[in-house]
Amino acid sequence: MKQNGQFPSNEWKGSFLNKYATIKELPALKNEYSFLKEVDSIALQKSVENLADSYSRYYKKQNKSTRFKSKKNPVQSYTTKHTNGNIEMIGNKIKLTKLGFVRFAKSRQVEGRIINATIRRNPLGKYSISVLAETNVPVLPKTNRSCGVDLGLKNFAILSDGTVY
Repeated sequence: MKQNGQFPSNEWKGSFLNKYATIKELPALKNEYSFLKEVDSIALQKSVENLADSYSRYYKKQNKSTRFKSKKNPVQSYTTKHTNGNIEMIGNKIKLTKLGFVRFAKSRQVEGRIINATIRRNPLGKYSISVLAETNVPVLPKTNRSCGVDLGLKNFAILSDGTVY
């Protein structure tokens, strides 16, 4: 029995969203709804994973209930994973599935293996892309020394060895 759109916690005995079953249904849903063919299939899978994760956190009482986003929401984003070379950077262009090569302003060189890319539109209508890459970070040698930092109003920072910034 639903009351005010909510199930009482002691009466609800159903199962929640199974992300693997939902991802398997995506090809059939693409045939039924043509607008799903316009986007990258990996981005659809990622959105189902995000939804399943949100419900999972809700049932564990880690989050509030999920909030569905409208197409009219000024902030839009999607994430696509790197599989079979679908994300590639050549100069100041990035290759994305279903979009092809898109010119962008690169702030720094991407080093390492690309994991995923998130494309986001802000309320002003400008787009930004963030690329997650895996790289090896060199281990720094241990010095067996420690330093304390005191942040203040008169001086920005004073180190435990007396250095003032």
